[in-house]
Amino acid sequence: MEQHDLGGTLCCFSLASLGGIQGLPADVAIAIFKSKGIEHILKWVDDFTFICMPINPHAPDTAHTFNFDLDTILVITRPLGIPWHCVKDKGQDFSTTFGYSSFLCNLCSCTIMLPEKKHSKAVAKLTVFMATASSPILYPACESLHGTLQHITFMYRDGRLYLPHLSTFLSKFPNNFTQHHIPLSILNDLHWWSAVLTGPLATCSLVPHQKLNPDVWADALTSWGIGLIVGDCWAAWWLQEGWKTGQRDIGWAESVALELAIVWAVHARFCDATLTVRDDNTGIIGAYAKGHSHNAPHNDTLHRIAASLFPFNLNIVPLYVTSSANWADPTSQSILGHSCLHLPISFKLPPELQPILTHV
Repeated sequence: MEQHDLGGTLCCFSLASLGGIQGLPADVAIAIFKSKGIEHILKWVDDFTFICMPINPHAPDTAHTFNFDLDTILVITRPLGIPWHCVKDKGQDFSTTFGYSSFLCNLCSCTIMLPEKKHSKAVAKLTVFMATASSPILYPACESLHGTLQHITFMYRDGRLYLPHLSTFLSKFPNNFTQHHIPLSILNDLHWWSAVLTGPLATCSLVPHQKLNPDVWADALTSWGIGLIVGDCWAAWWLQEGWKTGQRDIGWAESVALELAIVWAVHARFCDATLTVRDDNTGIIGAYAKGHSHNAPHNDTLHRIAASLFPFNLNIVPLYVTSSANWADPTSQSILGHSCLHLPISFKLPPELQPILTHV
């Protein structure tokens, strides 16, 4: 899948596929097609994918013309007696949207997504697995879930951080009949998957990330609240009385500060980018890099962050600064800036945070 910018005009390839070719070496088949002017061919097992580029790339999309079509391919192979499957059963005619390896791909928008049926199946499998986690589990159930999640990490790329524990766990089964209890580390990882997969059906952009520095600073102070600085503007949230319960600590408050910076970035309509956010807590920066924490509330925050970033093809690089150099430090101590520099906050807090934080 590619997109080319040709003199300012977006040129989208059109793709077709046929399945079922057997008995003819792939290199011979490809050589035959190329001799007939069909250059761009991909092969997977016995399936062939053909990519066609318009001969008038600067024309409007609706006026594109091509030097061959699916009938051209069938005419070339008919004398060879190649037994293609029916296109309706296994394959498709040329189009800029197509299914490939259980994903729906769109060449115009340069995106992929899981078909609704595949998405629902993955969610159901994950839900059943987690619902029975209190009982010993058999190898086939673990292997099935692992295979599903491993496949969709092509789309949910951050999910690669949440598979190693399950991969290691699989090696502990000597056969299909041995049962093992699921370790807590795996359940923590599966909560991340649940947070991402149970959200709306998402589309993954394949557009390369821009590296952007929107001048965002975040900090938290247990005795008052959370400060966020964007350029010269500020925002603050007061931590309500009694917030420090259920393993919520300064690390949790710092993780929420990072989360609020990300929620702001999402609502500021950043997309297809890697954003720098400055923070002065090495523990949270390390937990974000690893994708998990030993503290359950920290993990909840990391899961919400992942679910927020994914639909917009965003990634965050937390950059450590000392507390004395953190521009958000005074704001987190209730030393607020001028009212004319109050950062407009139009987003609602995640439901989990609404009883705990008050926007100032």
